Amino acid sequence: MDCNVPVATRSFREKHQAVYASERDCARYEADLCQRQDHHNTIVDAIRELVPLCSRSTSVADVGAGTGKLAKRLAPYVASVVVCDRSTEALAVARSTMGDASCSVSFHQADLRALPMADGSVDVVVAGWAISYLKSEHEEWYADGSSGGPWRREVDTALSEMDRVLAPGGLLAVLETLGTATDTPQRSGSWLYAHLREAGLAQRVLRTDYRFPDRPTAMSTLLFFFGKGVVRRAEALLSVGETADAPCIVPECTGLWWRRKPGEAAGPRAPVPPAEAEPLAAEPSEPAREPASASKRPRDEDAEGSLSNLCCKATSGS
Repeated sequence: MDCNVPVATRSFREKHQAVYASERDCARYEADLCQRQDHHNTIVDAIRELVPLCSRSTSVADVGAGTGKLAKRLAPYVASVVVCDRSTEALAVARSTMGDASCSVSFHQADLRALPMADGSVDVVVAGWAISYLKSEHEEWYADGSSGGPWRREVDTALSEMDRVLAPGGLLAVLETLGTATDTPQRSGSWLYAHLREAGLAQRVLRTDYRFPDRPTAMSTLLFFFGKGVVRRAEALLSVGETADAPCIVPECTGLWWRRKPGEAAGPRAPVPPAEAEPLAAEPSEPAREPASASKRPRDEDAEGSLSNLCCKATSGS
């Protein structure tokens, strides 16, 4: 067997696509998991520490937004939010669960590498649990355990596009999992996270713990979306004497990577309407395999706990 022939690249990619084609599954993901995550609102607090948010002037873009988890959290603090995702089903759930937002909100079917906004039109761009899926989508795994594919180029394209729509002084923020059902961050050797640091993004660790109404709900939800490994970790962390019907907190560590766009932030301005997105141009082909020094590393697990893997677990029922 030719070891250079790509094998199926992490089957959760196809499963993720199947779930994102189902509005029902997207709604379950939003209700059962997203609304229970980060019950202390740590993510918004961390972003507000990095950039002042103003309900009269700040404009935000949530790209690769899925069901709009970050958009809904940020909406009360800003003047406008643009929600972008490739899935019309996920966007339908985002729209239906946004509620009576106090700011202007618009929804756009768009890839995070081709955003439907004008240059310099927003103050904050956030990508939550989306860059890891972009990586997996363009990563190739081979029969000998090595990997390749143009994922670094695609990630850099997304970061450049986020920079393009940012105003001078604006904040680019990326959020990705560092482990669910763990008190300490995991995957410190992640290739993706190292690449983000190499791209000039600073990093900090947040706690985005889940709050479930009771232990049985916690275990069944974690099993459905994450699988048996996360359930075993959660069971080991929870107190033995805890009653089954008591509220249940499951710890989670999340990484926040960020950088500011050079230049002075402008004063208050009216939100800039979205521009028409141009289709992604075809990229020149490149070698499927990465250099041996990179491709021979152990199998990466960036996507465990990310939106992509949550969706795949939902489909597989594992």
